[in-house]
Amino acid sequence: MRQVLKLMVVLLVFGSLSSCVSKKKHDELVASKEATDQALAETQSNLKNLQEEKDALAAQMAAETKRLNSELDGLKSELNSTKGQVSQMQQKLSMTEAELAAIKGEITGIFEAYSGSGLTVEEKDGSIYVMTSEKLNYRSGSARVNSDQRKAIKALAETLKSNPELTILVEGHTDDDKMVAGAAFADNWELSTERALTVIRELVKAGVNPAQLAAAGRSDNEPVGDNETKDGKAMNRRTVIKADPNMKGLFEKAMKKN
Repeated sequence: MRQVLKLMVVLLVFGSLSSCVSKKKHDELVASKEATDQALAETQSNLKNLQEEKDALAAQMAAETKRLNSELDGLKSELNSTKGQVSQMQQKLSMTEAELAAIKGEITGIFEAYSGSGLTVEEKDGSIYVMTSEKLNYRSGSARVNSDQRKAIKALAETLKSNPELTILVEGHTDDDKMVAGAAFADNWELSTERALTVIRELVKAGVNPAQLAAAGRSDNEPVGDNETKDGKAMNRRTVIKADPNMKGLFEKAMKKN
């Protein structure tokens, strides 16, 4: 009987231990499964987020590609338009050069009529000048014109009357000698201006429309000769006549000839 009781006690203890081991294992498996399920859920969530980001990036890329293609088409259109404008500008530039050449020829032709009357035609800085020759220059301190100058001025007057679209600027110049006490003019500014005005008055007296004329005094600021020499000073005592034409009228006149 005692043996039977011992055996029953041993069986009960073994059964209890076996039950404890199985429950622990079960709990571990449950915890592992829960952890796995949680990791799987997080992975699926991350995967979903990545897919959404991928789709968003793909949509952005498609929109940007569309925008860039649109801009590229616009740039191509602008480039073609610019090429057309450049071509037109080149054509206009060629026409302008031809027009300017025609006008220049017309102006030169106008002045050739009196170039043998003591005046010469010169081009300077894109402008046409009619220059008095050296023998028509002024005496020191004087604004009076001599008989040769009057002849040249009358020849100029006839040209101006025949070409009412042409206007001129008469510029007076001096050497660098200062005025002495009691001189007729206060300074070289006044002397140079009076030289220009003297030519203007002679032209008006010869019948030129005053609206075609303007005067300016340059004093001794634009010498053409060396003021250290007698000949240079004589060259600087001069009157310069600058052509200032009505470009539209001369152009129409030149085009008719062509």
